[in-house]
Amino acid sequence: MKTHLGATALGLSLVLLFGSTAVQAQDKDGSFLSDYSGLKPAADNPFDEFYIAPDALANASKYTAVMVDQPELFVHPESKYQGMKPDDMKLIADGLRAAITKELESGYKIVDAPGPNVLYVRVAVGDLQLKKKKRGILAYTPAGALIKAGVDMTKEVTEKVDVKNMKIEAEVLDSQSQKQLAAMITSRGSLSTAAAGKSESAVSWKELNDLFGVIGKRLRCRLDNSKKPESQWTKCSTIGLAAAG
Repeated sequence: MKTHLGATALGLSLVLLFGSTAVQAQDKDGSFLSDYSGLKPAADNPFDEFYIAPDALANASKYTAVMVDQPELFVHPESKYQGMKPDDMKLIADGLRAAITKELESGYKIVDAPGPNVLYVRVAVGDLQLKKKKRGILAYTPAGALIKAGVDMTKEVTEKVDVKNMKIEAEVLDSQSQKQLAAMITSRGSLSTAAAGKSESAVSWKELNDLFGVIGKRLRCRLDNSKKPESQWTKCSTIGLAAAG
């Protein structure tokens, strides 16, 4: 399950800067999460692993703001199609970040810098296996075209490329100490089902977007729980099981 994502944000920045249509695969010698040692298989899903620091829930009530980093994207080296337009990559990353912040912004301040009582959320999507759709001239992107706020990520991307596999790695850190408070890995698609001895299943960009929404919902749930008596807590781990399962 632990196919580390390892390539840094620098790799994605270079792709966007120089306009390459190829997204580099993750560096097998590195890792995305700051620590993998605490991850344990989820009891309710064979494709998920989770970790919550022992004191994370007890101290969560102090957090009033969240800093959500732009997700990193990596294509699996065995993907038959390696290319993706830089504008499409940015559209995906911005849309996925928005799916998390949407679930948090009504109760917590969304900030762009670390500080006291600020959580830092890091997410990566790796092991992407892509299959290009035939669109010909209709896939043309006008020079200088801007990605408009509120554009439907799913509609824009799925018209061009199908996705057969994906892995999400995410962690929540204290923005100042960089202490890992929680982490997760979840896999969907052809690689994970094959490893489990099941027939290949399809995944979609919508499912990916929904999974990011689940991350936001569960984080919001645990932050809200920390401000209530334990007798009033919601069972956060069951949120979004239809999307995450």
